[in-house]
This record gives sequence, C-alpha cells and structure tokens, in this order.
Amino acid sequence: MGTNINVTLPDLIAGYLKRKSKEEYLPISAIARKYIARGVTEELIIEYHRKGYSISSIAENIDVTIAKVMDVLSRLDEESDVEKTLEEIEINSPD
Repeated sequence: MGTNINVTLPDLIAGYLKRKSKEEYLPISAIARKYIARGVTEELIIEYHRKGYSISSIAENIDVTIAKVMDVLSRLDEESDVEKTLEEIEINSPD
C-alpha cells in the first residue's frame, strides 16, 4: 500500500501542483506523488552512480529503464559542465 506523510509546501510549489492538477484532471495528491517519485528516482540514480554502480545495475536496482538512467546521468554531466564554466568565469573575472 504505502505510508501517509503530511508535508507543508511553499506557496509557489503548492500553486504549481494545483495548476497541474487542474490541467491533468488528477487529484493534487496524485500530481505530488508523481513529482516526488520522479525526483527521488533521479536522486537514487545519481547516488548509485556516485557509488560506482554500472548503468545496468542502477536500472535493475531502481526498476527503471537503462534509457532513463542514461538520461539522468547525461543531465548530471551537463550540470557539472555548467558549474565548471561558472567557476572558470569567477576565477578569471577581474575584481
């Protein structure tokens, strides 16, 4: 079944979930579960990757497709490239 968890969300996030609920004709709780599941899945993929798990074992352990794992990891690489670029700009900028 599952575990009930009560959370208080910032107004911005609650408003977004309400809007998506209306757009998708689903209860807010279903929309919230969808976004939480997506975020936690992505965090688990990153966590397993940092621990050195292979792409196939990550997919198997989390029960997602290899394509999903590769998509998340490719975005992770893009984010780290942006961080590196920002660090270079900070280092090379005259103060």
